[in-house]
Order: sequence, then structure tokens, then C-alpha cells
Amino acid sequence: MDPVAERVTEDIESLGLKKYVVELDENGYTVLPPDVACPNGFRDRLLDACLDVAESRNGERPDLQMDRVYLPGHAEQFEGALGAERGDSPIGDMMQSLVVEGEIFEEALMNPVLLALSAYLTGYSSVLLTMACFIKGPNKTELPLHCDAMGPSPLSLISTECNLTYALTDYTKENGCLAVVPESHKLCRQPRGEERLVAKNPYAIPVECPAGSLVCWHGNTWHGAYSRQASGLRVSLVIDFVRKHIRTAEHLTEYMPEEVLARNSARFAVITHQAMAPTIPDQSKNDQNMARAKRVLEEYNQELGFDLQKYEWSPYA
Repeated sequence: MDPVAERVTEDIESLGLKKYVVELDENGYTVLPPDVACPNGFRDRLLDACLDVAESRNGERPDLQMDRVYLPGHAEQFEGALGAERGDSPIGDMMQSLVVEGEIFEEALMNPVLLALSAYLTGYSSVLLTMACFIKGPNKTELPLHCDAMGPSPLSLISTECNLTYALTDYTKENGCLAVVPESHKLCRQPRGEERLVAKNPYAIPVECPAGSLVCWHGNTWHGAYSRQASGLRVSLVIDFVRKHIRTAEHLTEYMPEEVLARNSARFAVITHQAMAPTIPDQSKNDQNMARAKRVLEEYNQELGFDLQKYEWSPYA
């Protein structure tokens, strides 16, 4: 008996997500339409919030209609990277640690359909690798195909990482949308050589979808992005989950404001690293972190209705 698997199945069926899970299993990715992913104007609010953060961090509000490469000052790290020419970027800007930037981002993280898919792929004890907004303007360079899961081949067929991306502007090939290679998650390895080149890989296809869609893919799925040929900006919010044994890109353990934790569930606390207690050279702080982690796990088990740690053998734990 696996109560964790039963809980995943209940969540998926109650939210009407079964057909999307079938697509995940078969193709390695799926797209939830706006009425499922972002009902009641959520996409508009989330887009405005991302632009607010960009204005706060970069000193200027992005113009969604701009007709030039979007490279705010701190994004210079991406110039010349990933095959880009100097002054060009396959990424544009990347703003991380957005979960602390307002309640709208907490809502995006705890979206029930997003959580159901993340639990299906990486389990109920998975944690946030990163929450990042990407803003990309017209550019010349494609983002090479890769998979998010790391490690030597063969990678685990059971997903150790999953990406859930809110497309906050329309995704089309001309707009520089996501590229994927369907069924590549079954290969359990990174692409090699010319397999990495979007333009030269005959199996790469564009993921085209309207603003407000949620794109989800398995950690092994080969994906990249087309260069943006159209004017204007592509804006997306990426929420990436990993299994708890994997090192995260963001360190939130001691940096989540108490008022944020107080207004959210124990599951939110687990996702934002409050059940993690990495050892540091400060014993008193270690004791505090361990006590917090124990309390959060107890509260989370109460929410779930079972002791998650007893079922760590389950792929959904």
C-alpha cells in the first residue's frame, strides 16, 4: 500500500489533470491552458508583479513593445555565454528569489495544479530549486538544448527535477518560445554535439501557447529556446522543483520572513527549505534550525494525514 501514490492520484483526478499527466509520461512535457493554469486574471497580475520587480531591481520598467536586446546591467553575465555573440544573450535577464517579493509569487508557487504536477514528478517532499523570471527581447542566439537533471549517464528515469513555467506573454516560435524534443526524457542523458543545437536537431519542436499557459516538463526532457525574431519582450516565470537531496540554486532556509511563513501552509514551509537544516559553524544556530525543521515536518505530516518519512521508498514521497 502506498498512501502517497494514492494522494497524488486523488489530487490529479480532482483537478482534472489526468490527460496532462498522460502527456507528461508519453512526451516528457505538457501544457496547461490559461483557464486551467491562470484563471480569473491571474496571468495579468503575475505579469505586472514581474515587471514591478524588474523595475525595482534594474531601475527601469521593461517596455513589452521594445525592439532591441533586453540586457539590464546585472544581466551582463549572460553576454557571450552559451554561444552568444558579444552584446547578445539567449536568456536576456534572469531575476531569482522571487518567492520573497510579494504574495502574488506565493500564490503562483502554491497554485494547486502546479503542486499536483510537481508532486507527480518529484514527490511531496520536493523543494524549490529556484523561482525566476526570464525577460528576453529580440536576439540572435538560441538557447541550446539541455536537460535540467544533472549527473552522469544514465540519469534516473524517475524525475529528480521538474520545471513549471508560466508563459506570461504569448509563446510562438517567432517570439522565441521554448523548444523541446518529445520523448527525450526516456533517453536519460544530456544531448551531445549537434544534438544540442535547436536549429540542427530535426526532432526539436516549438512549444507554442497563449499567455497564461503553464508548461511543465520532466527533468530529463531536452529543451532550449528559439531566438526571438519579433519585437517586444518574452516574459516567463520559472518554478523549478528538485528532490530534497539535491542542492538548490537558492538558499532560503534562514531567509524566509516570518510573516510570509505565518500566512502559508506547512507545505509552503517545506518547499521553501524550512524543513532543511544544513550544518553551519554555529552550534546554537544549528540547534535552532534542527528544531524548526522537526516542527515543520510534524506540521506537514498532519496536513498530509500520514507520516511522509515512513514512505520514502515511494517515488511520490
